[in-house]
Amino acid sequence: MGGVPSVPADPSRKVQAISAGFSRTGTLSMSLALEKLLDGPVCHGGSQMFGREDEYVKKWIDVYRCRHDKPRLMKKLADVTRGFVAITDAPGNQFILELQELYPDANVIDVHRDIAKWSVSHDSIVQHTSSWWVRYFLAPMPGWRWIPTLFDYMDERSFELMDGREVESPGEYISEENTVRGS
Repeated sequence: MGGVPSVPADPSRKVQAISAGFSRTGTLSMSLALEKLLDGPVCHGGSQMFGREDEYVKKWIDVYRCRHDKPRLMKKLADVTRGFVAITDAPGNQFILELQELYPDANVIDVHRDIAKWSVSHDSIVQHTSSWWVRYFLAPMPGWRWIPTLFDYMDERSFELMDGREVESPGEYISEENTVRGS
């Protein structure tokens, strides 16, 4: 952790905490704290997507590809989270309801950040990762080569979840009938 991806050694470990915060809301700090508190590996999206091997990143792409087929989605989501004690950041924060269903005993932490400060931080990342040449630049890099495709799916999922609404945290994706637990 701490910018280095966690790789679970014990697949029997279950997710005990789901951090429902957008990227750039302290997800890495939350991951470090949860790793200590829960004594186990945390799936921090940024660390995992930018530090793991091709196969792991491609598994997350498969999660997105089957997002409209719930039985397959749940199986794939269980696979990418197997052995982790918590999950923070994207792409996991786009599957909060499904993670709650998969791990009903997990606590959900609804994280907020000042929207203006978040926007400046988030927009700088988007600006640097959305140029046309990024795909070609990342192509030879294991793991990283899949980031543009992953970001395309993340954008699609964001539009589906927000349904035209502006939200301040992924916890707000949840409808009134399906509230975030523990917030």
